[in-house]
Amino acid sequence: MNRPLGVTLVAIVAWLNGFFQIIGAIFVVIGGLLITPVALIGWLSLAIGIITLVVGVGLWKGNPTARTVAIIVFSITIILGIVSLFSGEGFWSVLAGSFLSIVGLILLSTQNARRYFAR
Repeated sequence: MNRPLGVTLVAIVAWLNGFFQIIGAIFVVIGGLLITPVALIGWLSLAIGIITLVVGVGLWKGNPTARTVAIIVFSITIILGIVSLFSGEGFWSVLAGSFLSIVGLILLSTQNARRYFAR
């Protein structure tokens, strides 16, 4: 079965997200070479960026585990966005931050995507 367009888009977005997260993390780590909270967050962000790249490759290849990890990450992102509404974050800021996660969930939940990952 050919890869559905939605899965292709989510994989590309995962690659871009992972790439930019890694680049940002490298700058944070270089800026805080000492063991500081900022440097630790940079290392964590670097690890998450690498995982995101791996998940993007898995989505591209139709790996069902990658789909599951992506759905979990998208869901956590949306939940954190909702929680941040109660901590004073603006609605539009939360919506913008959660938009790609919502789209990703929708695209990975289509019938074509489910079939692609079930092969």
